[in-house]
Amino acid sequence: MTTLYFVRHGESRANVDLVFTGQTDVPLSPRGEHQAKLLAKKLCTLPIDAICSSDLLRAVETVSPAAKALGLPILPEKGLREIDGGKWEGMYIPDIAKSYPEDFQTWESDIGLARCTGGESFKEVQTRGLQTVLRIARENDGKCVVIATHAAMIRALTCAFRGLPLTEMQHIPFVPNASLSEVRFQRGAFEIVSYADISFLEGDVTELPKSI
Repeated sequence: MTTLYFVRHGESRANVDLVFTGQTDVPLSPRGEHQAKLLAKKLCTLPIDAICSSDLLRAVETVSPAAKALGLPILPEKGLREIDGGKWEGMYIPDIAKSYPEDFQTWESDIGLARCTGGESFKEVQTRGLQTVLRIARENDGKCVVIATHAAMIRALTCAFRGLPLTEMQHIPFVPNASLSEVRFQRGAFEIVSYADISFLEGDVTELPKSI
């Protein structure tokens, strides 16, 4: 059995500014940096063997304190990146709703069927994410691996892990910044043990619109 600990990146500066940053590279905010330190304390209580991360800065920065404390390298994985936002990248979220009303309405009402204007669909996100996670799990058979990634990716993967169509993604709970989810992989199947745990953040939880 392989244990995978999925981490959503900590609060980013773009989260605070309500800017859409699919694959735009932005750093953590000061609160995000604090969340990363609290996450490190939690991860240091677990038998972690490896740390994989989306190669985007906000994900890497989130697991950097844990990697340093555990003496492990961070293995970058482009396949774990957030959705490619296309024309939405770097836009203020209320402006996206005004400029691309039809596409944004789908994002709001049935996110699993959404495609960012000029960017990726969630089917494409789920496909590349699942391929990456399956490879990581098989390469680390019997080990415990941290996987640092992004909110939309975690929700799309959760559909796959539960055997649900992407039309059900709208019902998958939102994933808070720096939250931790445990998934077990055995005999080719995934089992979700816990989802979006934030108990270790000591109340320092980011409250954000679910559009980010």
